[in-house]
Amino acid sequence: MASYKPIIGLEIHVQLNTKTKLFCSCYNEYSPDEPNKNICPFCTGQPGALPVLNKEAVKKAIIFGTALGSNIPEKTRWDRKNYFYPDLPTGYQISQYDNPIVEGGKLSFYIEDKTNGNFESTEVVLTRAHLEADAAKLLHANSKTFVDFNRSGAPLIEIVTEPMIRSGSQAMAFVSELQLLVRRLGISDADMDKGQMRFDCNLSLQNDEQQKTDSLPSYRTETKNINSIRSLGRAIEYEIKRQTELLEKGERPVQETRGWKDDLNKSTSQRSKEEAMDYRYFPEPDLRILEISSIDKPLFSNLPELPATQRSRYLKLGLSHQIANTLIAQVEVGSFFDHTTDQLSDSKTIKTIANIISGPLIALSAKTEKKIDAIATSENLIILASLFEQGKINNQGLLAALEILSTSINSNMFDILETHQLIQVSDDNALQKIVDAVILSNKSVVVEYQLGKTQVIGFLIGQCMKESKGAGNPKKFTDILLANLTK
Repeated sequence: MASYKPIIGLEIHVQLNTKTKLFCSCYNEYSPDEPNKNICPFCTGQPGALPVLNKEAVKKAIIFGTALGSNIPEKTRWDRKNYFYPDLPTGYQISQYDNPIVEGGKLSFYIEDKTNGNFESTEVVLTRAHLEADAAKLLHANSKTFVDFNRSGAPLIEIVTEPMIRSGSQAMAFVSELQLLVRRLGISDADMDKGQMRFDCNLSLQNDEQQKTDSLPSYRTETKNINSIRSLGRAIEYEIKRQTELLEKGERPVQETRGWKDDLNKSTSQRSKEEAMDYRYFPEPDLRILEISSIDKPLFSNLPELPATQRSRYLKLGLSHQIANTLIAQVEVGSFFDHTTDQLSDSKTIKTIANIISGPLIALSAKTEKKIDAIATSENLIILASLFEQGKINNQGLLAALEILSTSINSNMFDILETHQLIQVSDDNALQKIVDAVILSNKSVVVEYQLGKTQVIGFLIGQCMKESKGAGNPKKFTDILLANLTK
């Protein structure tokens, strides 16, 4: 049986978070409850309306290219991409064809090997990234289609990768890192629920002979309407399976554009695949060539710390990939961790603080709708971590202390622990009394244990913790129980 190698390239549309649209002064904001609120003659395609370039969008595109080590040309120009669709009232889109604002560049990231849990560093090279105006949004209801022009003319940066992605999981890891990057750079919120980050996937399969010569297949399909990272992974795996089945039957997949149906977990054919010539690109006559040299270019040294750099720093501290990724996912979380551990040298304490922040503190932040630095101060968090390492508070005590801090952040940590009796009981005599009481009141469970059902030890430990109101040392409870049950 032939083996097939996926050849995958992505087109990622990222909406820039400028105040106004790309070529007019309408507000660039998401208003699903107020359709056609932010519109003007230009973004609704009225005859005679002329574009005026938003230079802030240009600056954000340059920031993106600078972060990826791309080439930013001295000059760039605008082109008309001509096609008919109900969401495009002018019949053309102002885009960039052969002179994009960003050329090349690469993004490094990690991908997890699900078989062993290891993380491997890899990278995806960009072909280009260019600016373009978004189309309007079509809304379908009751056999009717409505057009909302609020999105029409919003500034997009379309990022095109080289066809070097090989799987759905790799594509998901790449776009996750890309989302982190554009958020960190402050150029986009990249909220996929609001359509601020969308994906198109170009895919074909190399057969054995093509793999030997590294030649590309004579076809490719493009899957559109992919609006989430998970959907991207599913769409790729579906298309690999679909094309493999066709090739194994001796059929060549049709070169076409397909639409992803998330609710059906499949794609359907939409139309034959367009080529560049089908769009009849020509220079935009209403916009002159843009002199990039006239715009202040940001220096790489002036950019914020990039997610990859921050992750590398955390891995050197001995944090796991999962913990590091949690800390860098939100700027304020990583900043709080850095501020808290800045003067610490003990790696064990640093790891404990990272675990507390990435687990219970973030969960409590979501529950209370407070930022994490409004729940606990760095000083109190260091005290909690130190006491936890020393075995003076257990996990339940730590969680209870954080809950109390969330309502009184400036309280003295030691007063909280004493008032609410959260200091862990480790005195052997006190614990032995609790164990004796639990054994006496759970004789049937003790018999089950002695007959070989050893998993009931967990129940008995739980009863001991309950009797101690969560203050007992669970490890010592375990040791004392085992000693008593094997007498």
